[in-house]
Amino acid sequence: MIPEQFGRVAILLVFALAFPVLPLAASYLFGCLRYRPDNPSPIKQATYECGVESEGTSWGQFHARYYLFALGFVIFDVDIIFLYPWAVNHAAMPVIVLFKAALFISILAFGLAYAWRKRALEWR
Repeated sequence: MIPEQFGRVAILLVFALAFPVLPLAASYLFGCLRYRPDNPSPIKQATYECGVESEGTSWGQFHARYYLFALGFVIFDVDIIFLYPWAVNHAAMPVIVLFKAALFISILAFGLAYAWRKRALEWR
């Protein structure tokens, strides 16, 4: 049983390594055989920025609220995603499971209300 499972994991590992390695190896091989065109120019070597020339330095500072927004989204999103498999697993349980789910959602709602009350979700 266990060697069979490890065999499946090994097959998936081979595919996971082959997908990035094979195109890189083919590109290298085509470059060595001079099959691929090689016409470098300053325009081709320039950094692509959606057709717009870069302004200023690349060391711009981001406001911390971007990270707080992203962190809040990830926390609430992951918690809600975990509710579905939990509900499927406890589908045949009594009403106490419903109470636990309501408690979990109320804790999330309290966290959202707290963040809203502290104006963490507003741009100032």
